[in-house]
Amino acid sequence: MLSQRRARKHDICLHRRHIAVLFADLSGFTKLVESVDPEIVYAVVRPLMDELVSLVRAHAGDIQQVLGDGFMSVFGLRSQRGDEVAQALQAGIALASATAGQHGRLPVHVGIECGEVLVSPSWEPAGFAVWGQAVTLAKRLCDLAGPSTVHVGPRAFELAGQGVGFAKPVRAHLKGIAGEVLVHYVNTDEDREPVRAGRSNRLDIAPPSGLAVGDHAATIVLPLADLRSDAGTAASLAS
Repeated sequence: MLSQRRARKHDICLHRRHIAVLFADLSGFTKLVESVDPEIVYAVVRPLMDELVSLVRAHAGDIQQVLGDGFMSVFGLRSQRGDEVAQALQAGIALASATAGQHGRLPVHVGIECGEVLVSPSWEPAGFAVWGQAVTLAKRLCDLAGPSTVHVGPRAFELAGQGVGFAKPVRAHLKGIAGEVLVHYVNTDEDREPVRAGRSNRLDIAPPSGLAVGDHAATIVLPLADLRSDAGTAASLAS
């Protein structure tokens, strides 16, 4: 395995490339970590992260890094067929839809943008790093997005937005980005059946069967307001 990673790193040389960048994070992760033992966090989050990473790879994406509750992925790094941005948008909607409306699973929020970046070798497991405005913008868009929502940057929407005809436009102020940015967003949970009365202000997470650690063997209750507070910290919407 180590030799394979070294080989991949040697294959990467410093160069520029047009790619799509996707960031995905779990809403409510911080509250979950504060509420339960780490064994339960692992049992809840790890299978979900494995599922999300598989979705990205199914859409021809490469995972650049995984950091606890989220990851960065790129499309079009190793080969380009002209559909890299469309693949990223399809992957983003698949990610946000993976847990939308599902009882007991942490929602996912996503940010996507594309553009020319600098690709470099890296000491990280993926063996590569990418540098450029598209990376920063995709991260800020992910921070802006609420649970089960995908935010698409202006360049990515221009190139492949026709495949997401139900996206809604909004102008946003993003941290570190000058001026307003035209963002298109898709909330994959909007068209689903509303949560039953009396359950609309919480997310219940039942620990996996057979796992009882500390005082947290019972159902974990996370207020939905806390899930939403995980996003939007790096931006504000302009009406």
